[in-house]
Amino acid sequence: MSSDGAGEGAEDAPNRVVAVPCEGADVLALFALATGDSLGEVPVGGHPVHATTTADRTFVATMGERSVTAVDPGGEVSRIDTGVLGPSHFASANGELYVACSAGDALAVIDPVELARTDRIGVGAEPHELAVAPNGDRLYSGSRRDGVVDVVDTATHEQIGTVNVGPEARVQGVALTPDGHHGYAVDQEGDRIVVFEPASHGDEEPDAPATRVGHVRKEAAVGADPYDLVVTANRVFVPGRADGTVHEFSPDLTLEAVHDGFSRPVDLFRANGHWWVLDAEAARLRSLDGQVVDTNAPGLVAAPVGGGRLLVSHYDDDGISLVDVANGTVWTADTPAYPFGAVVV
Repeated sequence: MSSDGAGEGAEDAPNRVVAVPCEGADVLALFALATGDSLGEVPVGGHPVHATTTADRTFVATMGERSVTAVDPGGEVSRIDTGVLGPSHFASANGELYVACSAGDALAVIDPVELARTDRIGVGAEPHELAVAPNGDRLYSGSRRDGVVDVVDTATHEQIGTVNVGPEARVQGVALTPDGHHGYAVDQEGDRIVVFEPASHGDEEPDAPATRVGHVRKEAAVGADPYDLVVTANRVFVPGRADGTVHEFSPDLTLEAVHDGFSRPVDLFRANGHWWVLDAEAARLRSLDGQVVDTNAPGLVAAPVGGGRLLVSHYDDDGISLVDVANGTVWTADTPAYPFGAVVV
């Protein structure tokens, strides 16, 4: 899920480092954010995909392992046992790191300071995306095989309920509005999105425990093969990867617009006052209002770094670019095989 490209720009922080999990080479490749110069590689285990930074470390989900890799600022590597195979997606809540382990039907809970697993939570089969309530008290985990969103109490690590998205649903993206009043789940199998009542959204009595698990309020059709979604305070966007569309909704899933003409849209980013669409089969970024920025190759994953700039991972072309939406590509660097996303440290 993407966010506005606010924050510090590459030109303002010459010492910042880009860390890129390279799924085909089992390494974390490092580059200077300002220049794209290679700074080396760190071995991190089998099939590294997503990465996150917390507690002054970079954590890498290695889907081919029963562990998560932590890399400290000096390059020292630690492995944290998840107990089950397939760590893929991260979320943080209350100082703890949650890891969806897709092959183990569980979430691993990690202390990022002590570098130890503190708990493991059973959830629906093949958990994927994770979302956290604004106050951190609830975590939502989408199941790709059970068609549910599991609701977890982050204080007790207990699964306190489920949101039933549908008997044949394959839940991919999961997100909440910034105020926590609406929850969303993308059903890849059914080409639809649902809005559900979160377990708590602040309407209870001030001292009452927030334990209510809600129901699906509404559903809407979206483009073919939806994978993820982008949620803001007043808009919900869902790219349809197979038909080149982006559906735009209001928070209650009233359809506002269908944007078409893309090849394989995979994500959206807010930068310089416009919504930009990342396209996995076109060497460009295109805004919803028609502006185009050419890139060196198609991009599968991107990350905003501020100042109207995005780090675009060219997964099939073994490269990464820093792209300025106003001025085009700043630099492009070769990476080891299959770069999957990037974080800045």
